[in-house]
Amino acid sequence: MKEIRIEIDRNGKVRILYSGFVGDECFREAEKMYMILKSKGVDVTIEQVTPTQEYYTTTTQKTKVSL
Repeated sequence: MKEIRIEIDRNGKVRILYSGFVGDECFREAEKMYMILKSKGVDVTIEQVTPTQEYYTTTTQKTKVSL
């Protein structure tokens, strides 16, 4: 299941966590979100990007075969 979790700390710093996305799919979704926010007048500055293990997952599914 794909999930985007947004955390805002007491100082207003925003952290966005993506899960369930394969490969760079999360970066494409993030870009869409940032463009929507910017179109609404929200200043978006990306300070850090930390790929999760899901980023390194390929879209190829493995099939287990028993002989």
